[in-house]
Amino acid sequence: MATVTRVNPASEAVDFNNTGRNLVHMDIAFAAAVDAKLGPNSAVKATLEAISQITNIVLAGPLHNTNANMSIAVEGDFGTDTYDGTNAETLAAHLEDVVQALGTVDSINLGSASVTAKTYVL
Repeated sequence: MATVTRVNPASEAVDFNNTGRNLVHMDIAFAAAVDAKLGPNSAVKATLEAISQITNIVLAGPLHNTNANMSIAVEGDFGTDTYDGTNAETLAAHLEDVVQALGTVDSINLGSASVTAKTYVL
């Protein structure tokens, strides 16, 4: 029987985005597994709602890293600024302050949560 050898062409790693705006990728570390905390009054929902008050969340990925982290992408161009009106900081640092200020939600202490800007090498 004849066989066909398939050869895929080499591809270039390209940053591709159809939104028309820049996206900033971030990782939220809840400091505890939150896979059982996904309901309407959950720590995850409170976190995403708090971040949504500051910037537009374009996507939120699934939980990862033993169900204690979630990656998101927000829309816009962000540098260091005085987001809270007091000190210059990155958007990730400001969002971390906002999430930590939520305190304990649905038995998850968000005071230990962190938000980190992600960089990708293509």
